[in-house]
Amino acid sequence: KQLVNQLTNQYKTINQKPMTFTSKKPRVKVEEEILKDVINALENRTSDISPWRKPWKPDNQGIHQNFLTGHHYTGSNPIILELYMWSKGQDLPLWIGYGQAKEQGWTVKKGSKAARILRPNPFKIDLTNEDGSPKLDKEGNQEFIMKVSFKGATVFNVSDIEGKDQKSQKKLDAKLAEFKNQSIKSARPLALRCKEALDRLMTYSEGLEGGLHHAGDRAFYRSSQDLVNMPRRESFENDEAYLATLAHEFSHSTAHKTRLNLPIGNSFGSKPYALEELRAEFASMLITNRLQISCDTQNHVAYFDSWIKALDGKASNLMKVFSNAVKAADLIVGEQ
Repeated sequence: KQLVNQLTNQYKTINQKPMTFTSKKPRVKVEEEILKDVINALENRTSDISPWRKPWKPDNQGIHQNFLTGHHYTGSNPIILELYMWSKGQDLPLWIGYGQAKEQGWTVKKGSKAARILRPNPFKIDLTNEDGSPKLDKEGNQEFIMKVSFKGATVFNVSDIEGKDQKSQKKLDAKLAEFKNQSIKSARPLALRCKEALDRLMTYSEGLEGGLHHAGDRAFYRSSQDLVNMPRRESFENDEAYLATLAHEFSHSTAHKTRLNLPIGNSFGSKPYALEELRAEFASMLITNRLQISCDTQNHVAYFDSWIKALDGKASNLMKVFSNAVKAADLIVGEQ
C-alpha cells in the first residue's frame, strides 16, 4: 500500500509539470560550410593579391599534403585549401588534423581557423529484382553499384601549429626543416617542369578537332570549331603564365558535347557564363598544381564578383562546379 501511494504521488507530480522539449539546431552540411568559406575568401581578397599569383615553391612544396603522413589531397580539396591558404597569407601547403597535432605534443594557435575539406565515403548498394530478390550475375554473385557521399573533415595549416613547450616546438621546427630540405634536394628545374607540362598539354590538344592555333592577342575556345586560340608565347611574361592560360582555355574545351557535354557559348555576364568561367578557372588551378607550375590568371580575377553571384548561395552549385572542374583536369592531364 505504501509503494502504491508513493507511485501515485510521483505520477501526479509528473503530470502537473508542463512538458518541455529541447530542439537541436539543424546540422549544417559541410558543403554549405565550404561554400560560405569560399565566398568569404573571394570577397575578402585584396586588389594586389590573387590566390593564383604567388612565388611557387620547388616541386612537392606546391602540393597540398598532410604534414605528418605526406598524403596528397585530391579531388576538389586542392582548390579549397589553396583558397584557405591565400586568404590567410600562408606559404606552405602543409596541413594537419587537430588530433594529429595533439599526439605530437603540438597545439593550435589561439584564433586560428580550420580548413574544411571533403572526405570521400564510398558505399555499396546491392541490386534487387522487381520482386525484391537479390539480382545475381551469370556466376551467381550479387550485383551491386558503388556510390560516393562526402563527409567533412577539418585540418589546420602548419603555420597555425605551435609546440606546447620548448621541447615540442623544437620537434616541430625540426620536422619543418626536414620537409624544406627534402623539397630543395628533390626539386627539378623550372624549365624542365614547364617542358613536361607543355608536353602533357600538347597531348591533349591532339584530340581537339580544330586544334590549337596561335594568332592575335586573345585567348579563347570556340566550341563550334572545337579549337583553342592563344596569343604567341612571346607575348606572355613567362612560360608559366602561358601554360596557365592554356590550361584555362583547354578546360573550356572539355565542355564540348564529345567530352563532358556542358553548357557553353553563353552570353557574357550571364549566370551560365559566370559558372563556366569559374569551372575553367578552378580546373586550371588543379591542372597547374598537378603539373607543378604556378598559375597566373590575374585577368580573370576581375570576374569574381559575378562568379560569386552565379552560385546563388547554393552549396549544390559550388559542388557541381568543383566536380566538373575535377573531371576537366582529369581529361586534360589524366586522373590522379
